[in-house]
Amino acid sequence: MRWATAGCALLALLLGAVLTGAVTGAQSNWDVITRHQAPQVTDAGGLYQALTDLDAQAANQLMFGNDPKLTRNLATARQQYTQDRATADHDLQQATLDAAGNTEAQAALARVLDDMGSYQDLAGRALELNSHAHAAAGAPDPSALADYRQATDLMRQQLLPSAEQLLKANDGAFEQSYTSERAALGTAGTWLLLLGGGALIALVGLQVWLALRFRRIVNPALAAATLLTVALLGMAGSFLSGEGQDLKTARKDAFDSVVALTHARAVVYDSNAAESRYVLDAAQRPAYESAFQTDSDQILKLQGVSLSGYDSALAQSIAAYQQDRTQIHFTGFYGDEFRNITFGGERAAAEKTLLAYQAYQLDDRKIRALVSAGKLEEAIAYCTSLAPGGSNADFNAHDAALQSLIAINENAYESAAKVGAQRAGSELWLLAGGAVLVAVLVGVGARPRLREFR
Repeated sequence: MRWATAGCALLALLLGAVLTGAVTGAQSNWDVITRHQAPQVTDAGGLYQALTDLDAQAANQLMFGNDPKLTRNLATARQQYTQDRATADHDLQQATLDAAGNTEAQAALARVLDDMGSYQDLAGRALELNSHAHAAAGAPDPSALADYRQATDLMRQQLLPSAEQLLKANDGAFEQSYTSERAALGTAGTWLLLLGGGALIALVGLQVWLALRFRRIVNPALAAATLLTVALLGMAGSFLSGEGQDLKTARKDAFDSVVALTHARAVVYDSNAAESRYVLDAAQRPAYESAFQTDSDQILKLQGVSLSGYDSALAQSIAAYQQDRTQIHFTGFYGDEFRNITFGGERAAAEKTLLAYQAYQLDDRKIRALVSAGKLEEAIAYCTSLAPGGSNADFNAHDAALQSLIAINENAYESAAKVGAQRAGSELWLLAGGAVLVAVLVGVGARPRLREFR
């Protein structure tokens, strides 16, 4: 009788320990994700984007030169350059604070810090030389252009790859937390079945034995312990299932899209910088056109298509998708997003972003045609135009659409994370207390029978 009672109580307490571990583990995981890992990924994405736009605005300032007709454009580029530099400095400081314990992120961050000062020195000297030379639009001072070439090579070959590695390292840490917590929830579910099932069998067996041995049909305390165990298993199963679903929604359905789209936004800014470099530097145009193609393929890749055939292939892919939404004939960041559309309003926002990106790509071809025709002044004007249909206007329209799409996924991530964290915070004492109460009821139910042996 004592062994049976002790066995039932022990199973209940072990079940309580498993549930306590599962709940506290979920609490800790949500805290790490929401307070550290997700913000680190966002900050790294912001740093990457600030760096790409920093170089684009440096190229724009050199391209505008001292042309009186472009004074307003030059002032805007200078203001944005200063803002990008401040954003990059802030994100670097934040990344330095957050990188503790992540050796991969620390290594990438060290490389960014080492190269950032050199880039700013080169770019700053190029801008100063060009300003003092009173260079015309599209005809930068040779010394300034030489310094800028060094600066942009440093940006593209060292700074941006290091910033991308920082983004991947932080995202990898988030992914590891997701994978570990999913595994922990699965393990807890297995133990729930084993211990919970064992406790139920033991409780029913004890009551049957007591009924036969002591001719008592019902032991109220043991019956209550059995019913409470059933309820506890139901609540625990609901908790584990809910946590697993919220974790999947937060990471896979929402944050995977946030990462892909944030990365896409930074690469679009880099493609815009490559476009400005193409107009600015005649000697390096083939290299900068190739860079634009590489960026375009990262954002939206059309298999086996070069830049000359990109527009027609993209139009065909969009037409096929509009006929049948399962026909997604492109990959890249936008391909990832269109294969992971989950939330209300997300599809419409993604489609708007896609069409805006198509318009921006068409603008690029017009700029290259103007440059090829020797109409450099027109190319500069169109490249920087904010009038409807102008390249910068379409770029900004695409950026606004993309930010709206990112916001949908960010809101979904925050909502799922909030629900998961609140559930974990509210059910600890309920589940753990329920298991302890089962053990107490077992003791209360067995005690009168044990007295009969005295």
